Amino acid sequence: MKHAYLIIANRNPKQVNKLLNCLDDSRNDIYVLIDKKSKQLFPKYKTLYSNINYLQPLNIWWGDYSLIKAELELFKAASYGNYEYYHLLSGLDLPLENQDKVHAFFDNNLGKEFITYSSVQNQKDLEIRLHKYLFSHHFRTKNKVVSIINKIEKRLFTSYNQKRVDIDYIEFGSNWVTIENELVHSLIENEDSLYKMFNRGFLVDELFIPIFLNMHPKFKKRVFYEQKVTDAPDELQGNLRYINWWDGSPYVWRLSDYETLKNAKKMGHLFARKFDETVDESIINKIVKDCLK
Repeated sequence: MKHAYLIIANRNPKQVNKLLNCLDDSRNDIYVLIDKKSKQLFPKYKTLYSNINYLQPLNIWWGDYSLIKAELELFKAASYGNYEYYHLLSGLDLPLENQDKVHAFFDNNLGKEFITYSSVQNQKDLEIRLHKYLFSHHFRTKNKVVSIINKIEKRLFTSYNQKRVDIDYIEFGSNWVTIENELVHSLIENEDSLYKMFNRGFLVDELFIPIFLNMHPKFKKRVFYEQKVTDAPDELQGNLRYINWWDGSPYVWRLSDYETLKNAKKMGHLFARKFDETVDESIINKIVKDCLK
């Protein structure tokens, strides 16, 4: 059975090509969605072994429902393939293992869902994200008036409860996940309900799948690793993506971190983020070389 790699990218076209080279395997199909707001020109990439599919670009706004929309569009496009697993990656991610090891791992863990649960915020704080904001496309803005309105809204929303999601269901974690076919189809079938729950919310991409799993116990039972992370370096992150939140938001890996990433691989992480060729291209080249061995 094949895997689908779903890529959302907004910059660094050359780096994205290196990511695709790591994924280029006859057991994989690749789906690419580019942020329409990107100011960089992305070529039509070529692969030797994987089928590569391009979706219509979408405007994706930081912290906004539009990222969930992009994820759902990728799930819908790939769902016709009924893949064994769907890996959602950003263009700033890289695998830490070659595809033989990746496929062997998932063959040994069929039917599991790979997501990260986090404990660094409580449910009451997370609930503020589920209110409807006036300027949900502008959570990152240089407009002082909009910024002030956003801050006022967040303070006001601490005083009363939202009515979209029962607080007992609220959890969060990284939006970059690996999930199996049945869950993908269930998310697609519930797209209208998801829109009602999350549209115009703040940082709802991190709530999207954890909340959905809590509302659907049959999928929650399949989670590979339920232990909540506290953003510490020695923790296994349930989505198997090694993301450094303790040094940044998140931290960009550098060549000096190579041994740290090797250790992350030993811990069981199959992917890592984030990498940025404008910060340190050497670590990208080194990781890519390892993946192609």
